[in-house]
Amino acid sequence: MTLIRHTGMTSFDDIHYVRLIKDGDTNAFVHIVRRYQRMVYTIVSKIVTNTEDAEDITQEIFIKIYQSLSKFRGDSEFSTWIYRIAYNTAITEVRKTKREFISFDDMAEKLPDAEISDSLDELNTEERLEYLDIVIKRLNPEDALLITLFYLNNHSVQDISTISNLSQANVKVKLYRIRKFMNSEINKLIST
Repeated sequence: MTLIRHTGMTSFDDIHYVRLIKDGDTNAFVHIVRRYQRMVYTIVSKIVTNTEDAEDITQEIFIKIYQSLSKFRGDSEFSTWIYRIAYNTAITEVRKTKREFISFDDMAEKLPDAEISDSLDELNTEERLEYLDIVIKRLNPEDALLITLFYLNNHSVQDISTISNLSQANVKVKLYRIRKFMNSEINKLIST
């Protein structure tokens, strides 16, 4: 007997709705939108900080998803396929505007090699969230999304690799460097 964890909707449900849509039932797409709109918007809003732009891009992403359903081959989870479209579309939009952000890759060598301290443990929850929010906003959009996917949305390194088109080793290195940078920035904020 196979047990399926109940999450409100399973992968089977996704594939079921994809088949209905491919067979001409366009109303079935509403189920896909309802299931993924929050996560797609979260991805977009971490990359595009303007709320109106994030909402517009989210709508554009769902149009792309609908138009591309015939290209979904099932090589990956349907959710990963959707998140990849969201990530690529949002990154493309940001690159069009050519905004400047902190690049921690250049700064990583300047940061101390010590383990990430427990500075946040000394703060109450509200203070932690405030400092984290400030520092995440200082990251470039791609780095902010990696941290969000891994820590806030509990995606695996493999999923993030698929979504971002980075190798798993690269994702691990970037996550380490981002944490290191964030720790340094939070320590600066705490000491001021």
